[in-house]
Amino acid sequence: MMNTNQAFKLEHLRHAALASLILCWSFAAHAGNHVVIIAGKGGTAEYSAKFGRHARQLQETLLRQYGFKAEQITVLAETGGSLTCTAANVETTFLKLAGRLQAEDAMVLVLFGHGTADANFAKFNLAGADLRDWDLARLLESLPARQQVIVNTTAASAGFIEKLARKERVVITATRSAEEKYATAFPEYFVEAFVKGEEVDLNKDQKISFLEAFDYARDRVVRFYEQANRLRPEHPLLDDNGDGLGSEIPVAQAFTAKVSSAPNDGLLASRLFFNAGVAAAIAETPAAVAGPLEQKKVKLLAEIENLKTRKSSLPVSEYERKLEELFIALARLNREIKRNTP
Repeated sequence: MMNTNQAFKLEHLRHAALASLILCWSFAAHAGNHVVIIAGKGGTAEYSAKFGRHARQLQETLLRQYGFKAEQITVLAETGGSLTCTAANVETTFLKLAGRLQAEDAMVLVLFGHGTADANFAKFNLAGADLRDWDLARLLESLPARQQVIVNTTAASAGFIEKLARKERVVITATRSAEEKYATAFPEYFVEAFVKGEEVDLNKDQKISFLEAFDYARDRVVRFYEQANRLRPEHPLLDDNGDGLGSEIPVAQAFTAKVSSAPNDGLLASRLFFNAGVAAAIAETPAAVAGPLEQKKVKLLAEIENLKTRKSSLPVSEYERKLEELFIALARLNREIKRNTP
């Protein structure tokens, strides 16, 4: 027979063991940074297959090349995903993440699909009710993870920037206005940036930042329409300073200091990477070496900014023509810099 003191000690040990088990479970359940990939409703078999292919390719790349575990990636799609791409399942996904992520974690959301916009909302097309910009803003605010990257690769996606912009958040869209409402080429090149890896790693720090991926995808979009001899119907934007405006040429570090009129988007995106670890994926990126090609780039960026200041004094067609010429020159120069970077 146990005396009262022995019984108390045994009960104390049981509680301690239970507490230890719960603590171990919570550490095991915490898997660090998380990526949510949504392939929205295609509307046709061709688009459904295309969006699903982008989602699978990104998921496989993160698993194979970036050290992510399967439980760190949630894929919603019409078929083949963890969940079907419905508004209810999006809500469920964010509810689970709200209880799982911690403040020091990072969360990346990538949207592939169709987008629309009206006078009130920009929308991402799902199976059933669409995901509005305000809906997504609410869901993102429910997450404890402070560092967030949202990449909306759809047409008419520009409206998401204004609703989602805030400090410590990178927002990337495939278009700069609701009028850019045609299927976009941007998503293919955005995924390609992470697949190719070394070719996109301009500063050779063995990581692909979201700024590097954005610049690569934007330049490839420019090149795509240039080679097809077509007017460019999509102009990607990046916002990471919280002002809700977005920049087509975000400039970080050395370039920002040298071009006084340069936009100040790009610094946070240059420090964020796909990282499977628990700690937030932030590291200082070395400043670019100011060689001849980099100096040429600084001058070209200054020309673009100078042209933008003269927009109101130029006919629309002339402004658009000159701006497109400068972007083509920038894309070509970036390719030259990449070829000449050891």
